[in-house]
Amino acid sequence: MITNPDRTLVVSSVGWVEKDALWVLDPASGRAETIACGTGAAWCSLHGGGAERFAVAHHFDGERLEITVRGFPAPAAVLARAVVERGGCRLLGDAAAWRDVPHLYVEHLAFAPWDDSVLLNVSPAEGRVEIQRLEWYDRSFDKDYQAVLAVLALPDRESALIAVQRSARLIVHDLRSGRRRRYVDLGRRDGNPQLELRSDGAELWATDYDSLLVLRTADWSTLRKARLQEPVEGTQRFIGHIAFAPRDGACVVARPFSGDVVELDPATLAIRRTARVGAEPLEVAALHDGAVVARDWRSGALLRGVLA
Repeated sequence: MITNPDRTLVVSSVGWVEKDALWVLDPASGRAETIACGTGAAWCSLHGGGAERFAVAHHFDGERLEITVRGFPAPAAVLARAVVERGGCRLLGDAAAWRDVPHLYVEHLAFAPWDDSVLLNVSPAEGRVEIQRLEWYDRSFDKDYQAVLAVLALPDRESALIAVQRSARLIVHDLRSGRRRRYVDLGRRDGNPQLELRSDGAELWATDYDSLLVLRTADWSTLRKARLQEPVEGTQRFIGHIAFAPRDGACVVARPFSGDVVELDPATLAIRRTARVGAEPLEVAALHDGAVVARDWRSGALLRGVLA
């Protein structure tokens, strides 16, 4: 779930609900509409850049990947497009549209010579998409259960963090060689991390199944850590997505198994306010004056509340 800079529009896409479509909410009116992307993809994922544009990755179960760049004022319009398929890669549209959106993506390509998960680096100035093999993603991973989930560019522009499914160990990936520079261990809580850089890249905020951690990127030491969802009868329960408030940058966390969204004290990660939204919130966005919107994990239904 992503928002425009002034928090007057929210865009989401829950893969098992919308498939290859965008869910767009006007928070002021509470009106939501679904915009079909029309690529024929099985599902899509959103990649925001904190500006007026965002990217949508359209996934075709390994046979193809398209990335479209769109603007919040008119999310149905495609400003630029990258296409990766058996016949090669190409960029279409306005190269300048890529300026404020991510350039790195991970995807499984189910065709030769790749037949594996790879890193895609969009280079608009050069008019190309580079495909790089992940040299460290080898037989030590159970690839049927440990898919490559996400990539996050690091400020040095020479490396990136890559998250793997069901792993609490991140990979610092060398963008030149494709090799692993090092591991970054989180909390050993079964992984599936969501990653966000904060404080001008000095801090990494990462989820680890039922916990949230803040790490110093200079040396990858853990600064703060909190378990935010307690187990039931010995069974761990995951937290949902995280987002950051517009005024003070406070972190808010969706908790599907508690039916709420919580706001954390950034210095301690202690819960300081709660919004009871009901159902099972998974995605979340923080709006102005403590208002939050979320979407139900199973149905995608809109959930709303105010932190208090």
